[in-house]
Amino acid sequence: MSDASVGAIKVLVGAFDDIVAAGRLVVPAEKEQLVTAVFGWWSWINRSCKLVLLAHEAGLAHESIPGTRSIVEHSLVLQWVVDVGADALATVDAVDEERRRKLYDELVAVGSPVPDDVTRPERTTHPLQAYVSNFARLCAAYGAKDLYLRYRMMSTHIHPTAKGAEAYVLDGRPGGQPVVDLFEVFIEVTAVCVAQAALAINSLLSDEALSGAINDAQELLGVTIERPTLR
Repeated sequence: MSDASVGAIKVLVGAFDDIVAAGRLVVPAEKEQLVTAVFGWWSWINRSCKLVLLAHEAGLAHESIPGTRSIVEHSLVLQWVVDVGADALATVDAVDEERRRKLYDELVAVGSPVPDDVTRPERTTHPLQAYVSNFARLCAAYGAKDLYLRYRMMSTHIHPTAKGAEAYVLDGRPGGQPVVDLFEVFIEVTAVCVAQAALAINSLLSDEALSGAINDAQELLGVTIERPTLR
């Protein structure tokens, strides 16, 4: 099914490129802030897809696993922000500020110079922050156990694990090529996540500019893609 998945991804990325080339999105006024907040993530998803497909064409599909993992994570967080709205945006801001506070303190602790215009936020928390900082929690909220298992499988191959090292060893002999091709396993779930991200963005637009591409992608995949449901 990898050919169908690759084709579906290309269709959806092409639709993204068309919107960027047009230089405008038709968005209701009440949704402009939300679209602005998630558009960068959607851009990351689509541009990362290009990188993954380029890696595949170059014979580096196994090494593209970090890209597929990032696409999966960004897609579900994007879904959550679209579903929750203002509270989700506040959560993302709070998590970012806390990360910045910790980085600032770490820089000061090691005596690293901090630019004058970089300030230290006060400790910031939000009751929903686990949905952003803990992917397992977010997957549980969507009943997406299978997606989380795939995510964990991807993680095994992007961190320096024994399993990741074994990917280049066959019958006890090291080699320069991965001995198991996991591209097909991971590109299928990636295609679904990219389609779900497109559905989420499309739900915010006045003209549903992505509907045609989403339908074409579903035909290639042979399944109807629906957005995950927040429990």
